[in-house]
Amino acid sequence: MSALFIFGGTVIDPEKELSFRGDVLVSGGRIAAVGTAGGVACPGDAQRIDASGCMVCPGFIDPHSHIDGHMRTGELSLLQGITTSVGGNCGFSPLDIGRFLGEQRAFPIHQAELIGMCALRRAAGVIDPFQPANAAQAAQMARLCREAMEAGAAGVSLGPAYTPGASIEEMTTLCDIACEYGRPAAIDTRMNSMTDLHSLQEAIDLASVSGCRMIVSHFVYQYGVGVEDAALAMIDQARAAGIDMYFDSGMYKDWCSTIGSALFEPTIMRDNGIELHHLRVITGPHIGCVPDQALYEHLRAAHPHDAVVVNTGDEEAVYTIARHPLAMSSTDAGAYAPGEGHPQIAGNFPRYLRRMVCERRELTWEQAVWHITLLPALVFGFAKKGRMRTGCDADLVVFDPDTLHDTADFPGLGSPDSAPKGIRYVIVGGKVAAAMSRPTGILRGKALRLPVSSKSARTGVTPLREAR
Repeated sequence: MSALFIFGGTVIDPEKELSFRGDVLVSGGRIAAVGTAGGVACPGDAQRIDASGCMVCPGFIDPHSHIDGHMRTGELSLLQGITTSVGGNCGFSPLDIGRFLGEQRAFPIHQAELIGMCALRRAAGVIDPFQPANAAQAAQMARLCREAMEAGAAGVSLGPAYTPGASIEEMTTLCDIACEYGRPAAIDTRMNSMTDLHSLQEAIDLASVSGCRMIVSHFVYQYGVGVEDAALAMIDQARAAGIDMYFDSGMYKDWCSTIGSALFEPTIMRDNGIELHHLRVITGPHIGCVPDQALYEHLRAAHPHDAVVVNTGDEEAVYTIARHPLAMSSTDAGAYAPGEGHPQIAGNFPRYLRRMVCERRELTWEQAVWHITLLPALVFGFAKKGRMRTGCDADLVVFDPDTLHDTADFPGLGSPDSAPKGIRYVIVGGKVAAAMSRPTGILRGKALRLPVSSKSARTGVTPLREAR
């Protein structure tokens, strides 16, 4: 049985920003037909899905994750409606992108992968995060970056937050290469101070000088501390000046990372107003603990790879940022053991739709779906994804708008990997990969290699209509 017939639901078309009661026919991994209710013929042998009372839309695209082939995290993403993720963010990625993509078979969702600056620096021998690359090291980074692009990398990720010593020159070179191949650069901006905007200006300058499409990573974590309005104004001004800027941002104000990283160096914590009572351990033997000085020092020395969540920021900033026309919602999901991690790994996208549309009415259903499907597809150049159109990839979500909500919470307060409610079906590659909040065991996710044919000269601002 190769055909799938989804009938009786409200179809959301993000390209036209409209919705209608209709039917969808899937065949051979593609959308074969979309039409108003009763207007699409159902083959006699098709698997039928009754979508009455539900919405049917393209699968969600997560522009910022750290899944990087981790099966369980891919499954958690699937259960919240994600059908495609972009990994390798914040400068961290596999070095051999070709090998990584070649090994990604039988996975829950599709994966694209950025080549990370931190991985390039390490491969070039730049071990100290507080030191810049020298000329020879920068040249080696550029060579390896080109190899990754030729192997199908989706772009470059810059991680100056984790490598404070990274120079403008080495980052500009990587952005130049991304631009040459017509692919974006994503940047986890520096953490100079709690209310710093110089780091955002650095990202804008990198995009301006190189001509690349720039994505500012997890915007609320960087600037949702009372400077979000000023930061968004800077993005708007850059766009008005012809600089190709976007950003991703999640639905939580509390960010997380590993305790041994440069982010938790005492000086950086002090400059960013992070105090020990803001921290909660979310992995390892001390999970759920709020560290005192002794535990902080112990974790840094003996458990540097354990993660902590930072409870700072302004809750209202989450929504101010998420409703902006250039915002793409993202999970920042990473690989965690069962019962560990940040609730974004399981709940971000249902939380986004529930809060932005149902509870706060910040966006319409059509606008919200546009932000989490077509917008990231356009930004990354996924030509057959994020669209409800004949011939496009049959990656779809069927969800109940009345019952849709997230159930995950932080360790010590709840279960961070609790599956959301209301996601009825998730279809990946034309097959039902999840049904009623449970995976079916069908693994149709593919590695997404960006074609080398996309290589182009600097193209300037992408011809993308802004969301209304």
